[in-house]
Amino acid sequence: MKKVVNIILILLVLAVAGVGIHRYMENKKYEPLRKDCENIANTDYTSVFFSTFPIDNYKEDDFAYFREIYPLKSTYVIPDYETLQDYFTLVTQNGREITSIYLGIRPDVVNAEQLLEIVNNWYGVPVDVYISYPSLTYWEKLSDEEFNTTLAAYKDFINTMMPYYENDPWIAGNVTLYFYSGEQWLVGNPLNYESDFGINEGISHSLSMYSDRGHNFYLTTKNYEKALEDFETLVSDCRAAKKADPKKKAYPDLSKWDVVFFGDSIMAFQETTSIPGAFSGLTKAHVYNCAQGGTTAAECDGSLPGLVNAIDAFLAKDVNAYAEDSGLASGITEFEKNAKKNRQKCFVIEFGMNDYFSGYPVRNENDPYDNYSYSGALRTGIEKLQNAYPDATIILVAPNFTNYYSNGLEPQSAQGGMLPDYVAAMDSISQEYELPFYNSYTKLGIDSFNFAEYLLDGCHPNEATRYKIAEGLANLFRQEEK
Repeated sequence: MKKVVNIILILLVLAVAGVGIHRYMENKKYEPLRKDCENIANTDYTSVFFSTFPIDNYKEDDFAYFREIYPLKSTYVIPDYETLQDYFTLVTQNGREITSIYLGIRPDVVNAEQLLEIVNNWYGVPVDVYISYPSLTYWEKLSDEEFNTTLAAYKDFINTMMPYYENDPWIAGNVTLYFYSGEQWLVGNPLNYESDFGINEGISHSLSMYSDRGHNFYLTTKNYEKALEDFETLVSDCRAAKKADPKKKAYPDLSKWDVVFFGDSIMAFQETTSIPGAFSGLTKAHVYNCAQGGTTAAECDGSLPGLVNAIDAFLAKDVNAYAEDSGLASGITEFEKNAKKNRQKCFVIEFGMNDYFSGYPVRNENDPYDNYSYSGALRTGIEKLQNAYPDATIILVAPNFTNYYSNGLEPQSAQGGMLPDYVAAMDSISQEYELPFYNSYTKLGIDSFNFAEYLLDGCHPNEATRYKIAEGLANLFRQEEK
């Protein structure tokens, strides 16, 4: 009897605890909703940003910088159209005068007709719509039925909206649709995401910037069909590849590798869209970015390190000569903190653009190890790394095309060469040392006619191009993986 009583008491305690946990979870779930309602009622605002997917990492400061506004941003992930309508009802009830509206819309949650209803209810107020951009991982794990239904929702949303851009001048001039779901550099890199629909802070900043600069991702009557086609092809091909061989990886698994990047500003981007960041996202490699903007392979007389200086600092674990937040110092510090002895090592060396801009000699015919020449510095640096890490892989990466100085064909000094001369020199050295070589100059297909599609400013690669370089580097490891 005593045992029975004890069991009953335990069950009662568990039941009470279960109720408490359930209430706690419910309170936690709906706390953002209550917070939003309070903010709508009590905060001063003239703009709102409501979303059906997570927008935590979109920062008000970015809106202030790029748009000169401070929108009231929802913290609750709005689950359906009715709740979204409730938000706008609260805005109206509290007498707020709204001058701009931003919406994060999942087409499988809010359809085009419902969006148009909101637009009509707030006629006269400009509306910017961010169509959700889930990761490729999300699309891959959907069942066939879920995939077809969700894909159809995205296509129907856009196909329903676009005729209004031809027939309704006000919508054409005041309702903007941003579409990123077909951008592989975004959806294909797992490191860009904190959840299936939630992007990290750096990506949120980039998308805030793109919503203002260049308008590359506007949907228009001229581009939407291709945008939809690219999107459907991307997600469908990824699913097909996964189905064909569930165990086959799209890229080599380098989770047991430490990969160190040396280079200039082409490599030195610090977000997950950088070449090292995308490379890590694709391969799971542990990456350490020692690249620093403005640097050269050849040694110079300025304050920036040449390649040999950078490698010397790396091998000596000495960052004292460099600013703490510099790429070289932070990369070295990160390597010392997180690299493991049992991991394979790889060093990626990318230089040449600034050597060309600076007019440094491509080579010294009398001294192949002259660190004041491009080729000499590469040789010296390679051999220093080989001596310190004899089992490491070393990869060379050529500079990409630039449209500066007559497309890189004007030497910048009497002793300097054209940009293709530096590319050819690196190619030659890769053969001399039998090293893997990724030729960004030729493989990317950039030329004087199309460079704006690939480069941010005529020199630095944009996110899509950086992703493509990361893919190219990942594929160089196919042989290493076998």
